[in-house]
Amino acid sequence: MTKLRLLLYTSLVVLALAWLSSMLHARILDISTPYPTVSEPVSAAGLSPAPADTIRVGVVSRFPSNVLYRGYQPLMDYLTSASDYYFELVTSRSYRATVLQLVSGEVDAAFLGSFIYADTRDLYPLVPVLKPLNADGEPFFRSVVVVKEGSGIASLSDLHNHRLALPSEDSFSGNWLLSESRNGPVLTAETRARIGFLQHHHTVIYEVMRNNFDAGAVKDRVAQEFEGRGIRVIAKSAPVPGSPLVVAAGSREDELIALFSRLLLPLSPEVPEHRALLNSWDPEFRYGFSSALAGDYDHLLTHTAHE
Repeated sequence: MTKLRLLLYTSLVVLALAWLSSMLHARILDISTPYPTVSEPVSAAGLSPAPADTIRVGVVSRFPSNVLYRGYQPLMDYLTSASDYYFELVTSRSYRATVLQLVSGEVDAAFLGSFIYADTRDLYPLVPVLKPLNADGEPFFRSVVVVKEGSGIASLSDLHNHRLALPSEDSFSGNWLLSESRNGPVLTAETRARIGFLQHHHTVIYEVMRNNFDAGAVKDRVAQEFEGRGIRVIAKSAPVPGSPLVVAAGSREDELIALFSRLLLPLSPEVPEHRALLNSWDPEFRYGFSSALAGDYDHLLTHTAHE
């Protein structure tokens, strides 16, 4: 199958999945219906035979698979069209599964979370390549605590004995409040006993909106999706280095670093044609990228601050 036919086939599948994911996304925001789930991970590997010059890119499961595919597949299409390679998106069931995919060679690169990268880089030879910029042009994000609009919870000190929803224990958002509580009374023993770890960031917000939890911690970019839809931010973490695109150290390390840097670093929302392209990707990538270094993430395992 030629590269052109592969791109055409992938585009048709993307259109179909985009329609499906838009329907599912609408249901996410409709709290009168059960939370939509996808039983199996979405992977481009199952769509068609991949050519020999394929670069497989994994992504941690911070969002439901349909949301991941809607935001990440257009990025794969751009990388394919702008290079001599076919880029294939590969999802997984957990953060650590993506790390193992990268280490085993099942994927050539992966979009990891900042915390899971910092937590596993001493176990495996992982090399950060790029990190996304935020709306201010800085390579950071924040985790935030959200409550339902109208809640009496106004600050972290009000979380005492309330139900707290967190995403994956391998995510930064799933760890920063726990880390802070080691240095002060952020979370009491009663609150810790009422913590629920959920699979995805979107699930956290959905469950807070359904009153199944009193508060939840998510990435700021996810909370922004729900602005004006019934939630309120009560606290923010200190700036966190952006979730890195990572490759495994080895024979292809230099090649992949050069390739991703050449294709992604020049993109800027200040350039109109770039802006239209970036806006078709996951919101996390809509402001471009900067280079990432291992040292950017050194502090994540030792100190986390809140404002």
